[in-house]
Amino acid sequence: MEMIKDALAHLKAEGNFELLLTDWNMPIMNSLELVQAVRADPQLASLPILMVTTRNMKHDIASAMRAGVNNYVTKPFDPKTIKAKIDNVLSTV
Repeated sequence: MEMIKDALAHLKAEGNFELLLTDWNMPIMNSLELVQAVRADPQLASLPILMVTTRNMKHDIASAMRAGVNNYVTKPFDPKTIKAKIDNVLSTV
């Protein structure tokens, strides 16, 4: 939980982020918890979030969407795919 607090503090202190790109599988911190914490914070709630992961099961994607990600891309992906996902996320905000 301390890592999530640190991440939120960094996001708030730096400001002006246009996109949060996060990986489901991060050391120490669960990305779903980070997404939920960002969505619960009034200052960060509208920050677009794109999750990158190797997890491609329907229930994993549904969990990420319920947590509040704007879009989801599975590894491996090519530059064209990630650009399309980022463009999609940024065009919907």
